[in-house]
Amino acid sequence: MGSSKKGMFYVLAAAVLWGSSGVCAQYIMQKSHISSPWLTMTRLLFTGVILLTLSFVHSDKIFTIWKNRKDAVSLLIFSLFGALTVQLTFLLTIEKSNAATATVLQFLSPTIIVAWFALVRKARPTMPVALAIITSLIGTFLLVTHGNLTSLSISPEALLWGIVSAFAAAFYTTYPSTLIARYGTLPIVGWSMLLAGLMLTPFFGGQGNDFVVDGRLLMAFFYLVVIGTALTFSLYLKGAQMIGGSKASILSCAEPLSSALLSVALLGVAFSLPDWLGTLLIVSSVLLISWDSRRKIRAA
Repeated sequence: MGSSKKGMFYVLAAAVLWGSSGVCAQYIMQKSHISSPWLTMTRLLFTGVILLTLSFVHSDKIFTIWKNRKDAVSLLIFSLFGALTVQLTFLLTIEKSNAATATVLQFLSPTIIVAWFALVRKARPTMPVALAIITSLIGTFLLVTHGNLTSLSISPEALLWGIVSAFAAAFYTTYPSTLIARYGTLPIVGWSMLLAGLMLTPFFGGQGNDFVVDGRLLMAFFYLVVIGTALTFSLYLKGAQMIGGSKASILSCAEPLSSALLSVALLGVAFSLPDWLGTLLIVSSVLLISWDSRRKIRAA
């Protein structure tokens, strides 16, 4: 298999696994009665330790960032408003609705990013970007109302947390670029997850005495942390380096689709025609943004 095909396979596998991780989290919360904040806390702590260990084995200098006060403060900001917020709001959305809806709503983040940069730079969006914003709004409307202006198909809490999750994902994607350029991806993401988990510990660390735990749930938790987070992240990074960020973002569109299909197949989640149409429209918006990015690169 050539390098390009390997990269595409890695990114596609990562997208599917990311989609499955939300389904896994929903299964854990439903079967064990674990709250979304407690699951977020433990997921972040374990994943942070795993990623920092991988980074250390990779010969990264994982403690270097703490020697620079300004960068250390930036890391704390990223940990709080990036890693903690995006993970917590995502699981809260799952808890209030389902994994498929949470994944699709979070997938609005690329549209939020391009709209924000167009606003800040006072630049008129290109036609593909404008079309992407419109399709994402229509897709969200269909997903949360099923076309009925007088009612919501999901709870107001799920919609609120889902939108916050999308904004948090946009921040998570854009904020740490300088830190990653200086210290590497694994150290920054590893520290941010570990710190985010530690930030939640004083509030939720005392929970866990009345949870239902069995072998299946332990396996599901292992899958969520090791396969659905640490391995998935590593696969995506490796694949994106091989094929480029633009192609990787296109292939990542498999994430909401895999989450929807797995939710229906494994958890019995009811996904109606408006849900599917809304999902496809939001996915189409990401494809339009990716196509516009590639077009600009070729024109440069």
